[in-house]
Amino acid sequence: MNYLRFRELFEEFSAKLEEQNTYYYDSVIGFSVLHDRIVTKQLDVKKFLGEHKLANDECLDTCSTMYKQISNYDFTPMSLSPVMKQGQVKDRNKENGQNSLILAANCIVALYSYWEEYLRIEIGIAKGVLGSGSINDEAARKILNEHVIYDLWGDLRHLRNSIIHNKGIAYSKITSCKIVKCFKPGDKVELDLNKMRDIFMLLAKFRNDLDCMSRPPRKGIRLPGSA
Repeated sequence: MNYLRFRELFEEFSAKLEEQNTYYYDSVIGFSVLHDRIVTKQLDVKKFLGEHKLANDECLDTCSTMYKQISNYDFTPMSLSPVMKQGQVKDRNKENGQNSLILAANCIVALYSYWEEYLRIEIGIAKGVLGSGSINDEAARKILNEHVIYDLWGDLRHLRNSIIHNKGIAYSKITSCKIVKCFKPGDKVELDLNKMRDIFMLLAKFRNDLDCMSRPPRKGIRLPGSA
């Protein structure tokens, strides 16, 4: 066991987890700001129109807006129209709306790629079951499948495969999940705020396990004259 290397891997994974965690929550908060700006803009219009028949969300949601009207940036969306419907902006930026679900899926894919293509291999090397410089080939995976397995990462693999290879629909192997057991075959793999919080907490527990693996076992204290 290369305890020094485990310490380095603990620190590297801690940084990666912090990066993805803050990226996720920074983005979710940004989505809520956009949502609230549209809502505030519509409230102002309704106040101005008073009792007019057009002073309602249904009508205002069909009205157009642009990024420069709801932010400090003059971006042009890559669509057939240079403007967006206010209702569509509200809907995709609401809590657990389309944007946060896509973001969550991207985080799962990124984290699992980090595990599969780098961290798992390096743990195998640090444990001494893989040689230095090993790569993620068939021979290495056979060894890793015997010596470097964690239920959480196995579950994230099933989520990732459903997202990438099955159009976001839980595939049959989702029933093999041992910890993240919130989907059944045929479900949409939609990771809302609560599910992502739970996954980040589980990843934090794995990070703590890496910390433990980086510490050599303590030798027992022997008293003078003891056998």
